[in-house]
Amino acid sequence: MRIDAGMMPAAIQTNRSSDVAATRTPVSQADLRSAISRAYTQVNGRPASSKTLDVLSAQASLETGRGAQMYNYNFGGIKGASPSGQTAHYMTREVQNGQSRHLMQGFRAYSSLDAGAVDYVKTMQSHFGAAMTSADRGDVNGFASALKSAHYYTAPETEYASALRALTPNLQNTSTQLSASETLPFSMDSLASTGSSNANLPTVDAVSRVLDAVATSTARIASPTDE
Repeated sequence: MRIDAGMMPAAIQTNRSSDVAATRTPVSQADLRSAISRAYTQVNGRPASSKTLDVLSAQASLETGRGAQMYNYNFGGIKGASPSGQTAHYMTREVQNGQSRHLMQGFRAYSSLDAGAVDYVKTMQSHFGAAMTSADRGDVNGFASALKSAHYYTAPETEYASALRALTPNLQNTSTQLSASETLPFSMDSLASTGSSNANLPTVDAVSRVLDAVATSTARIASPTDE
């Protein structure tokens, strides 16, 4: 996700920012989920349902290459300065007028995983309410559709939704299950073993290829030294 600070309500924008080094902060998927769970409880005063956690954890996992491509504890590529005023600059792949470009841009930086998770939950609830309503129902299709309508990503909606479903094994047997005519936007032959019996779970590299292949504005964050 590449949320521009200009899109944010004035109440959650910061007026001052300080640059910090772009630092890779890889975490496990379990840590992503736990941090989102803690953040949701802190923000709302009540725990998230398992369905809500499934959907939000899948999206954070997709946006950060299963946690391996996270930088400065930013869960979704939110641009600008964090609530504490920190910004990190690094190269990203963006789509402008149908063209894929590498740009140096500033993104919110956080001092801890929990700080990034809290800002992520607050941002999703304040700016993507319709998507959160779908997440609360465990509706991956509706979640992807609402994000598309809000210009969260530029990928084809079906492909983004398919990638999310591949990362929500607990919802595979619900109404959001892949139809017989629908396929994931990557080859099953390309998937290495994940240590799971669920063959639909992609590896970090496969998720990265999904994001690159569909040319989303939420493409995997590149290394600060990448050209």
